[in-house]
Amino acid sequence: MNPERDRVIAVADVFGAPPARGELVPLLERFGRRAAAERGCRRYTFAASLSDADHFVFVGEWDSGEAMEAHYRSDAFREFQLDLHGMLSRASEMMIYTVAGEVRPLDSNPMDPRDAD
Repeated sequence: MNPERDRVIAVADVFGAPPARGELVPLLERFGRRAAAERGCRRYTFAASLSDADHFVFVGEWDSGEAMEAHYRSDAFREFQLDLHGMLSRASEMMIYTVAGEVRPLDSNPMDPRDAD
């Protein structure tokens, strides 16, 4: 596997400080939209946990390791990191995966015609 050619997926847990939630959520939304528009970015999504409103899960997907590294070296990401100051209760935890291929499962049950538009 060559991480420079293969798709890269990052998954992170982000732990917000409860008093900062009102500022943190709009910041994550704004930066997520901005990052998703970057060259080589396929997905940049933050979602709140169902059991803890201050625990966010991040999923980022890039065409290559090179595209992801360019994102993390960007001025926009540095600004985002500075903007996060004081809004997190602890350091985020991230894992990065390389993907050589993908399979989209198909529903094995036929669709009920009543569900069609």
